[in-house]
Amino acid sequence: MSNAEPNPNREIAIALDAIALTIAGSDPSGGAGLQADLKAFQQNGVYGMSVVTLITVQNTLGVGHVELLSPELIIQQYDAVVSDIPPRAIKTGALGNATIIAEIASRLSMCDCPIVVDPVMVSKHGAALVDDAAVEAYRDEMLPVATLLTPNLYEAERLLGRKIGRQLDDLLRATQDLQELGPEQVLLKAGEFEGSQLHVLATAENIVTLAVERHETNQTHGAGCSLSAVIAARIALIPPEQELEARVRAAVDFAIPAINHAVRFAPGYGTGSGPVESRVLHYGD
Repeated sequence: MSNAEPNPNREIAIALDAIALTIAGSDPSGGAGLQADLKAFQQNGVYGMSVVTLITVQNTLGVGHVELLSPELIIQQYDAVVSDIPPRAIKTGALGNATIIAEIASRLSMCDCPIVVDPVMVSKHGAALVDDAAVEAYRDEMLPVATLLTPNLYEAERLLGRKIGRQLDDLLRATQDLQELGPEQVLLKAGEFEGSQLHVLATAENIVTLAVERHETNQTHGAGCSLSAVIAARIALIPPEQELEARVRAAVDFAIPAINHAVRFAPGYGTGSGPVESRVLHYGD
C-alpha cells in the first residue's frame, strides 16, 4: 500500500473568505433543511456553518414529528458561531415559532452581512407549517432585516393576508407588496406559468421575471431550501466591496438554473417526494 505524501507544489483554489451560515431545522433524510443548505454551500465552494432551530422526524413520505429547540439554545449557537467565524452571508429556513423568529431577527438586525430569508411557513402543497403568531413575527420582525426574501406562492399569500391571482399582473403586484413589508429585495417563487417555472424578482430599481424550463416531477424535496442556500453561497463568494444589489442579482441568476438542473437530475431516492440532486448545485451558468 502506498503512503504517498501530498504534493506541496499543487495549487488549490479556495475562496477562504467565502463563509455562509444557515439558521434552519434538521431534515434527517438530507433533502431539505440545514443538511440541504450545507450541501449547497459546499458544492459552491463556500465554508458552511449551521445553527439548529428544530429537529424533524421525516423522510420522502412526509414529516412525522417536529421538536423545537429552546430560544436560549438557538441564540447561544448563533452567538458562538458569529463571534468566532464571521459569515459573509446568512440564510434562514424553518424557525419554528414567533418567539424564535423574534429572537433571531433581533440578532440579525445587528449583523452587517446580507441576509437571505426563506420564510418556511407553508409547504409546496399549501399545508400550513406555523401558526398566525409566527406569520406576524415574520412580517413585523424578520422581513425588515432581510436583504432578500424568497417565499413560495403560498407563503406570499400568508404574509400578505390575501389570495394572489395567477395572472402576471397579480404576481408582479404581490412581489412589490411583499417588498413594501420591509425586505430590500424579493424573489417570489411563482411556480408554473404558461408552461415554464416562473420567478419574479423585485429590486430597489426594478422588477423582472425569470423563467426556466419546467420539469413534470414530484422529485422536488428541498428545492426551495436549496435555492435560497445557493443564493447565499453565491453572495458569499462575491467580494463585499461590490455593490450589494448587483451581488444579489448575480447570485439569483446563478441559483435559479442551478436548482432547475438539480430538479431535472433528481436521483429518485425514497418512495415519496424525493430530494433534488444536490451534487449539481454548482452548475448555474
